[in-house]
Amino acid sequence: MNRFNGTRRTMLLCGSAFAALFAQVAHAQIEAPDTEEMPDAGTPKSEIVVTGSRIVRPDYQANSPIVSVGAEAIENSGQVTVERTLAQLPQFTGSFGQSNTRSTSTGLNGGQAYASLRGLGSKRTLLLLDGRRMQPSNPDGSVDLNIIPEALIENVEVITGGASTTYGSDATAGVVNFRLKRDFTGLTTNVQYGISDYGDGESFRINGTLGGNFADGRGNAVLSVDYTKRWKAMERDRDYYYFRRTTPGLATIPQGNTIFGANRPTIDAVNSVFSQYDVGTLSGSDGFYTGQIGFNTDQTLFSTSGVPVLNFRDPETDEAYIVDSGPNSQQINFGYGDGALQGDLERYTVFGKVDYELTDSIRSFVQFSYVNYESVAAGNPTLASNVYGLHIPSSNPFISDDFATILASRPNPDADFTFYKAFNILGPRIQRYSYDVYQITGGFSGDLGIGDVTWDVYGSVSRAKFENEQFGGASSSALTRLLYSPTGGTEYCDGGFNPFGNVTPSEACIDYIRRRTLNTNELKQRIVEGSFQGGLFDLPAGQVRFALGADYRYNSYNFEPDAQLNQPDGTSDVLGFSVLRAAGGSVNTKELFAELLVPVLEDLPFIQRFDLDLGYRYSDYSSVGGVHTYKADIDWQATDWLRFRGGYNRAIRAPSVGELYAPVSTGSVSIGNPTPTGSQGDPCDVRSSYRLGPDGDKVAALCLAQGVPEALINSYQLGTAQVFALTGGNPDLQEEKADTYSFGGVIRSPFYSPLLSGLSLSVDWYKIKVKDAVGPLSIAQGFQFCFNQGGNNPNYDPNNYYCSLIDRNPESGVPLNPRQPLLNLGQYTVSGIDIQLDWRLNLEDLGVGANSGRFDINTAVSYLDNFEIQDLPGATTYDYAGSIGKAIESNAGTAHPRWKSATSFTYSLGQASLGLRWRYIDSMKSSAQVVNPNSSTRGVEAYNIFDLNGRVMLPAEVEARVGITNLFNRKPPQVGDNQGNYDAQNYDVLGRYFFVGLKKSF
Repeated sequence: MNRFNGTRRTMLLCGSAFAALFAQVAHAQIEAPDTEEMPDAGTPKSEIVVTGSRIVRPDYQANSPIVSVGAEAIENSGQVTVERTLAQLPQFTGSFGQSNTRSTSTGLNGGQAYASLRGLGSKRTLLLLDGRRMQPSNPDGSVDLNIIPEALIENVEVITGGASTTYGSDATAGVVNFRLKRDFTGLTTNVQYGISDYGDGESFRINGTLGGNFADGRGNAVLSVDYTKRWKAMERDRDYYYFRRTTPGLATIPQGNTIFGANRPTIDAVNSVFSQYDVGTLSGSDGFYTGQIGFNTDQTLFSTSGVPVLNFRDPETDEAYIVDSGPNSQQINFGYGDGALQGDLERYTVFGKVDYELTDSIRSFVQFSYVNYESVAAGNPTLASNVYGLHIPSSNPFISDDFATILASRPNPDADFTFYKAFNILGPRIQRYSYDVYQITGGFSGDLGIGDVTWDVYGSVSRAKFENEQFGGASSSALTRLLYSPTGGTEYCDGGFNPFGNVTPSEACIDYIRRRTLNTNELKQRIVEGSFQGGLFDLPAGQVRFALGADYRYNSYNFEPDAQLNQPDGTSDVLGFSVLRAAGGSVNTKELFAELLVPVLEDLPFIQRFDLDLGYRYSDYSSVGGVHTYKADIDWQATDWLRFRGGYNRAIRAPSVGELYAPVSTGSVSIGNPTPTGSQGDPCDVRSSYRLGPDGDKVAALCLAQGVPEALINSYQLGTAQVFALTGGNPDLQEEKADTYSFGGVIRSPFYSPLLSGLSLSVDWYKIKVKDAVGPLSIAQGFQFCFNQGGNNPNYDPNNYYCSLIDRNPESGVPLNPRQPLLNLGQYTVSGIDIQLDWRLNLEDLGVGANSGRFDINTAVSYLDNFEIQDLPGATTYDYAGSIGKAIESNAGTAHPRWKSATSFTYSLGQASLGLRWRYIDSMKSSAQVVNPNSSTRGVEAYNIFDLNGRVMLPAEVEARVGITNLFNRKPPQVGDNQGNYDAQNYDVLGRYFFVGLKKSF
């Protein structure tokens, strides 16, 4: 494979030339630029606002645990988007991002990248830009990391723990604050290129940032322009995905297969046909055939009655063989491997800001950000399967004589039959996600003239518009006309449509079937905020400081579906997609907040300083009414080298406009495959542990009560791991409430020896308890709990709440759009310990020699003690710490390792450095074992991965950086029992990746 495609290599060279040209032009226009760098985060300043507080203070002390990530660490990740850097931190779990290539039919997630703290979901993680709210990118309130002006990031500060008192709703799990460079002067250009070891997944990025002072230094302006291009990476190019075809079974195939339901043919009729193929005989039940019939390319038939499969002919080789469970087994499943591990992305970002001192005591600013990007993903072709199976009349003219013989033996020979088919003739389903986001923010600040009290007021107007365009769909009404036509559809298109055996129809027929849809989502936000802060009066231990303010916030949501999904008769005409209704709504919020910093003790034994930080916020939501949040934090400086911090926060999260008003839509949800010992899959499936267990008779009775036909009860198999579940908004939702606790200490080395003087350590314990959590009740759990998993339905009552979520097709028993209601569920309780160690060694101080460089070690470790979930009030509580595989919510992570760490070893010499990064994720058991300790579903082994990076200053002040991520090309662990199933949000599925970058400043 040519790993460096000529066209893309040319783009890289052109981009580099553009960067050089941009630099030359700027150099000619800017005389003697001021290149003074901003101080590092953590450098003491005369005044600074600590993330998590509204009070300006003379030091950089935070009461809550803060993790800081610098711009250099983001560059060393080798990624062109910031989400991968955050996801690798122990405090985060994966939450969509570059691997997010598929979406629901409303197209709300495709290509977006989120930050999920503590595994509690991105909607409980508040993202800020310089301490101010950003435009939500998803109706659930989540902010897309793709809209961050990354070229201007100075550092990223992460507070893990509730901060609703300081910032309002959505800060339940914590806050991620992106601090931008200030007073930027000069010109910086940056270009980066990367490619995987498999020759795909390429990325290219170029940006330029121009800034300078004006009006005799009273003003500063900065403009940053960024272009990013990322290409897809495919499953089929990696050997660990390729073996997806080694499991025996039947998938939906282009040739098609038949579902008879309760109207089954006789076994004698089936064997009379198969005897012509000389492949053996089939068995039945009560004289009837209990399996399905599939079609070969030549329209001969094969059986799908369990294992072995008889007379299947490979469509690629036309070779006849038997599919069995031996070492040469093969799944009848064509099209896998066409999935994308990383979606295409093309992004344009523009950010500008002007600061200006109107007078000596009044300052103003205005900033503008605009982001436009497209992400394109290709998936499997449209499938007519499960609840979206086609119905074909027995009079269809393309039915072969062999198949007609079998149909005629049914008790009702003239009845229609259900047909499953993969529409490869339409090509892959292409999802194009287009995002257009802007935000304008402006404000004033100044000195009040009373002591050191200052004031600040700002307003913000923003909008996010998303379009989800889908290609490769199939029209249900067009197919119905073709299939029920006495001529096979020749009156509609040339040659008609033969659905059997993968006969390629004419282009006219393909165009007649094919459909394109376009759904549009629009979110708007308006913010006005004003505040005062400063000193009040002095106490013996120091000055009491305060912050007081008010704000108004308006958020709206509007969804317009494609007309084909919202037909006047209440149906959807696109195969595989449910009806979507136009929806929308708005929420406005009025808030008052106050914070007080009280110095309590000072200059006592073991108490150099003891401060108390108190806060309160009242919020009045148009949706849920008035709510209260409050906090009490302590800061205890015990000695010069020992400091304690911690506190309590009551946080809330009001339901977002999307959670209140989003349209009901269908999404493909995995419930797993049934096994004799596992808890996954449809419990009514005869292969499941439910049917094979000691309560198998009770399970069967419940299945019959739900709608599985009696004629099928002893042979029923779902035949897929997916169901199409319904989820939508709920205007009756109430706010979530969270109690968060933290306590920890920071130790800075008290030793003066060169070996230990550069050592610092922080240890923080946290506990977050979320009550009335808003989320969809997992339909996988709905199935399990309905059938008494965990003791949730001991009487196998069909009227049990969980059972009420499941309806079944009375002909086939297949689940019909089971519901995942959006509710105020039970609660989450998450607790653990964070550890961070920094150790700096100057080798010259150790006697190695003059100018021998410096060695730095940084490690961040997180231990998860509990991750308890109670789905409904009064229901059983399960602890998922140390497990993987449970989809808590649509945008929350599924991996909850006990231990997770990221450790960096860096050697620096002059203006060059070389670093090795070690990322570790602990082994985990399957989440199925949490609910059912007897489950045999496999977990994942421990995962160690190493990255290498280096940077050096070249002549002409050009900084070069290179790196390799996943240095040893470690493949991800398989999740669950399904081969080819990997967690792309938490593990590296791309493989070894190379990148190179250049930066030039003037």
